[in-house]
Amino acid sequence: MTGVIEPDNDIDQPMGDSSKTATEEEIDKSSELRSQAAAAYSEQKFQEAIDLYTKAIELNPGNALFHAKRGQAYLKLKKPNACIRDCDKALEINCDSAAAYKFRGRANRLLGNWENSAKDLRQACKLDYDEEADEWLREVTPNAKKIEQHRLKQQRKKAEHERKAQEAKRQKARQEQKSTYDGFPGAAGAGGFPGAGGFPGAGGFPGGFPGMAGMGDSKMGDVFSAMNDPEVMAALQDIVKNPANIDKYKSNPKISKLIDTFKTSFPGGVPGFPGAFPGAADDEDATAPPPPTAADEPKAAPKKPDFVDDGLD
Repeated sequence: MTGVIEPDNDIDQPMGDSSKTATEEEIDKSSELRSQAAAAYSEQKFQEAIDLYTKAIELNPGNALFHAKRGQAYLKLKKPNACIRDCDKALEINCDSAAAYKFRGRANRLLGNWENSAKDLRQACKLDYDEEADEWLREVTPNAKKIEQHRLKQQRKKAEHERKAQEAKRQKARQEQKSTYDGFPGAAGAGGFPGAGGFPGAGGFPGGFPGMAGMGDSKMGDVFSAMNDPEVMAALQDIVKNPANIDKYKSNPKISKLIDTFKTSFPGGVPGFPGAFPGAADDEDATAPPPPTAADEPKAAPKKPDFVDDGLD
């Protein structure tokens, strides 16, 4: 693109000792060096200006403006990367340095970093409006907008691709759940319980699984998921074979959870399997108080005769 230059690859310039606290004498001396550097810059002696700013920085490394102005001199020598390093340091010292944003914005423009350039130049004008910075901003804005629009378009395409992938994943999961349901005993078109052999040795589930239609979708999904576990299947076969064996599995969280699902779905017990999965009603009956006996009933008061002789005649 027009005006874009090759990046400079010079070694990093000295930044001074960040932990150093300048003395009053060093501050005064660094100010003199800055004045000399500014004079050299005005005479277009840019390398001399850089050298003088470097000496000032070594004396007073905590001055953000010294770094920003040296960065400006690097721009004149077509060294945008060196300028960016100085401006980064200046903003590290003072995050509100308008000069650092301005010159870093210009350096990014020379490197073709249009979005970064526009961002820095907007911030420079916001902090301290400058006609030159505003002119540079108007120069980079068209390219910055094109790149931003392209980036947003790519982000939308990526988001749409991810959305479709998630939808396909959900559709696959629904299909797998439907296939599992279709293969469940008692479901429409079911031909047995896949992988369970129809509960061999337990007499199977003759006539399918009665009452499945009364179970909610979420609970039915839990049942399907549990049935894929060989341990759960073996336990259910054992319980169907002998309902008393249910006590063996009360401490097994997987089995007890499935049994609880059956209980809440079929409070009176699972239809077609009397005693195999006692419902919640059974548990309530076990804790209910015994019915009153004849001895507990209150005795009726003796009936008074219709006439009582009071002995007065």
